[in-house]
Amino acid sequence: MAKVTVLIADDLKFFLEIEKSYLQRGGFEVLTATSGEEAVDIAQKRQPNLVLLDLEMPKMDGVAACAAMRKVAVLQATPIIIMSATGTPQNRERCLKAGCTEFVIKPEKPDELLGIVARILSIKKREAKRITVVFNVTGTHASRQVVGQAKDLGEKGLLLETSTAISVGSVLELEFYLPGTRSQVKVKAKVVRAGKTKEGAPQAGIEFIDLSQADQEAILDYVTS
Repeated sequence: MAKVTVLIADDLKFFLEIEKSYLQRGGFEVLTATSGEEAVDIAQKRQPNLVLLDLEMPKMDGVAACAAMRKVAVLQATPIIIMSATGTPQNRERCLKAGCTEFVIKPEKPDELLGIVARILSIKKREAKRITVVFNVTGTHASRQVVGQAKDLGEKGLLLETSTAISVGSVLELEFYLPGTRSQVKVKAKVVRAGKTKEGAPQAGIEFIDLSQADQEAILDYVTS
């Protein structure tokens, strides 16, 4: 699976390393910066798929860094999340005016960051061919969520591309957002077949086990519209 590149900027190295660790475990390639200036420089050179900026950074804060990135042609459509420990309306307004895709409160639990990233990647474009899926294997990696890319979504299942192979018969807990919407699907599923892509990445055919009526209708509406 081609890794999605995420750039994180935070002047507090302790939090930066925690965020980096969780995203790497989730299957992302992670770039880091400890200042707004460094983040802008790295973003221009590496053109990440997603940028996470801490609002409270000295000199060039998250708002200024976001505004600077939006002036760069290749970064104008890049999803940018600005995170803050304080979610005041004033902070939110400043961030959105600077051009960020979304302003969020820093999650209390680092593993919640995976869900935020997956949601933003899925919402950015409805025409996206792939869906970012957060999942774990029930009973095996219950405390470890990882990220995969899915396609061929239907009412009964999907095709999941992962960084490591998953054996047939494995039961998964999946979370994903339908691209271009805010409809989140949470469902248990079973691996019914396994194989590889043309590039050699592990691939698994997934069959939903307990899809709710509401989620089924949301998926049907998405795939038929």
